[in-house]
Amino acid sequence: MNRVFSQASYLHRPDLLEKVAHGLQNTYNFNFEEALSTQKELLRTTPDHPAPLFLEALIIYWQHFPLLPENPAAGSFVDLMDQCVEGADILMQNDLTYQEGVFFDLFGRAFKAMFWADNGKSGKVVPDLRTMYKKTKEGKELKDQFVEFYFSTGLYNYYIEAYPEAHPVYKPLLAFMQKGDKELGLEQLNHAINQAVFLKVEATLFMSLIQLKYEKDLNTAAIFARRLHQDYPQNTYYQGHLLTILLHQHRYEEVRELLAGMDGKSSGWSNMNRTLATAFMSEADRKGKSEEAYKLLLKSAENFGPIADIYMAMAYMGLSRLSRQKGLENEARKFARKAGKYTTYEFILEERSNVSR
Repeated sequence: MNRVFSQASYLHRPDLLEKVAHGLQNTYNFNFEEALSTQKELLRTTPDHPAPLFLEALIIYWQHFPLLPENPAAGSFVDLMDQCVEGADILMQNDLTYQEGVFFDLFGRAFKAMFWADNGKSGKVVPDLRTMYKKTKEGKELKDQFVEFYFSTGLYNYYIEAYPEAHPVYKPLLAFMQKGDKELGLEQLNHAINQAVFLKVEATLFMSLIQLKYEKDLNTAAIFARRLHQDYPQNTYYQGHLLTILLHQHRYEEVRELLAGMDGKSSGWSNMNRTLATAFMSEADRKGKSEEAYKLLLKSAENFGPIADIYMAMAYMGLSRLSRQKGLENEARKFARKAGKYTTYEFILEERSNVSR
């Protein structure tokens, strides 16, 4: 779809950025009617700017969460992000809107990339990688003009060092890229959490994920996960993210409070979260229902494909622990190997027992 994009700028319009923040608050909290109302208002105000398209794409993503490739709405999401990239090219032709152009070019591609990668289709990301790297480097120079770039700069500075440390086989492939700084990356992500508008929520999530994956600090990961849940209590993904951490911390009272707040909500993802909690807590209480619950968790996660891989891993590790308790060491190792195919999170793979102390 071809569009004619205007030179309107959001960067120096606090009134527009305030509306963006309001729309995103409602999007991430699953208040889609209000989010769409704000998005349409922005579309009327700036009909040829990519920002309203970006917001519409995010609404579609969360309205259909988890958005799977076979869902017809996935095509609309991808098309809207492509239109953002198209509009970015026009914005970059004017000094007034150049920074915004770089932003929508980078993140129109980046959000598509996350969608494809989460759904196990990393091959579809390849065509955008070179441009994304180029725009990320450019964003490092623009971050003090447009605070949103603190997110991409922080992620780059952290991951370009942390990833090859965790996966040495990739060091030769990344050697030609600009060096990073993990400590600086975390500082820049914190700045994005506190100051960004478009990417505040994503910065908070990635900070929590980094603490889980690379820093191996569940307590700090939980701080950011709680913030997400407190700010967006209706978001089923953030419910599950916090739930996963709390269960591995054996904070069962907090888990019960979280589950109580989910009463009345019914979706495939929220039901899967309940099954996960049931499995863990039955295992801790030795009620004998945990094996059945872990097997049900496997079936639930299979319905969502790769985006639910972490649930597959937790289910297999649960079955591994139960097998070990029965003295079935071969079966326990088999389930543990299966879990390792679905995640590399050490806090999941090294969980030995959920038995209350």
